[in-house]
Amino acid sequence: MAKDKTLNEAQIGDKVLLGKERGYLIGQTSDGQWIVQIQGSTKMASDKEVKVIRGLAQNSPMKPPMKFDEKTQKLLLEQYVRCGIFYGSVPIKTNGCYVRYSDMLKTGNMVNVLIEGIMNVMPMDQVKVLENPQDFANPGDYVEGVEINTSTGEATANIMIHAGDYTSGIGDADPVRIIRGIEGDSPILETLPKGQIRTLSV
Repeated sequence: MAKDKTLNEAQIGDKVLLGKERGYLIGQTSDGQWIVQIQGSTKMASDKEVKVIRGLAQNSPMKPPMKFDEKTQKLLLEQYVRCGIFYGSVPIKTNGCYVRYSDMLKTGNMVNVLIEGIMNVMPMDQVKVLENPQDFANPGDYVEGVEINTSTGEATANIMIHAGDYTSGIGDADPVRIIRGIEGDSPILETLPKGQIRTLSV
């Protein structure tokens, strides 16, 4: 954010009015223009065009920044990812199959595979992960954010938000991966509707 924080000391994450539309400040350009997110689209606005309603970041019960540690990295590796069932190099099934990535890193002959909602035990050499770990287990893909009470617009918790999910989501109901409790001993990976969260960075 630019050093000159006018607009009633606005901060990224603040709830604002742009004309008659409600939105959120998600950034500020080097020339002082605010980047406002309104219903999945972004608009540029000057101080005079934007009115702060409530500062989401200031209402958060915990203080960022939050940092990743070994527990959080392990959590990312425990996600279920798309996989395929192969006989040698011949694909048998490549749709509707999921395996916990961390299970594929273990030594052993068998692995649990979720096939169309049913858990199956398969020989590990017949299962191949179809996703790149960089696409689902990279801490750099997560940005600071807040979970909000959709009725009041107030922040209820600090979370880490998967930036790719957040930016690709079009509607408020689209799922976004988040990490809750990153500052504690037991972080949790969850999915929340996009309309229930806000990022604190661009």
